Amino acid sequence: MRLLTIVLCLLLSRCTSTPQSEVKSTEAPSLIAVIEPLPNKDSVVLSTLELQMQEANLINVQWLNSDIVVDLKYSTTDNFLQQDVYGKFEKAYLEEFTAKKLALAQHHLRQLQTGVNIKIWDAARPVSLQQKMWDALNVPANQKGRFVSNPKNHSLHNYGCAVDVTLVDINGIELDMGTIFDQFDSLAQPKYEQLLMQTGVISKKQLSNRRLLRQVMTSAGFSTITSEWWHFNSCSRGYAKLNYPLLN
Repeated sequence: MRLLTIVLCLLLSRCTSTPQSEVKSTEAPSLIAVIEPLPNKDSVVLSTLELQMQEANLINVQWLNSDIVVDLKYSTTDNFLQQDVYGKFEKAYLEEFTAKKLALAQHHLRQLQTGVNIKIWDAARPVSLQQKMWDALNVPANQKGRFVSNPKNHSLHNYGCAVDVTLVDINGIELDMGTIFDQFDSLAQPKYEQLLMQTGVISKKQLSNRRLLRQVMTSAGFSTITSEWWHFNSCSRGYAKLNYPLLN
């Protein structure tokens, strides 16, 4: 009888407890949180590229934080190639730990400035598409590395460990960073920012927006590069090669 009572109490407790999915938390997402299962592939139509991402155990970043906006530039013609490289693929996938870092960056951003979200321009990218971009560049071969990493050397994008991002306001309007995405000149290079502001080439507000983006990304564990304000790495290329599968 005592055992029956205990069992009934446990069942009642389980039935009346609040489902975890309905619990709202203001705490920062844990970098070791359990990832929600992949959607049933039979219930949705997935592009070949998205299937490749999932089979490589990459994570759709919006599963972790739906406030993050996704607008893949290479899935449109609004890019420096003026070509739709990705076709029907329009979601941002990253290596799991990198995706968690990005979710954490969005959380940090929300604490600093309400109504502002991270927007992804590019995330994981297979080497085959890296090659396609490399081949499409209509510039001398010795200059191509200024625009796209040589596919032979592999980019951190090819491991799902790099992301290209900006910030948008509550209406989805991009904050003014002083240049567009993939503008390959000194205006886009963080190493020249202070001089550019002092000479009036970029404004104090534009520099402030870039610094806000860098603050939330680096606070979540990303590192910057000197040539592009929008590009952030989750780890070194050497570490990625040793620990993560290459997207071919």
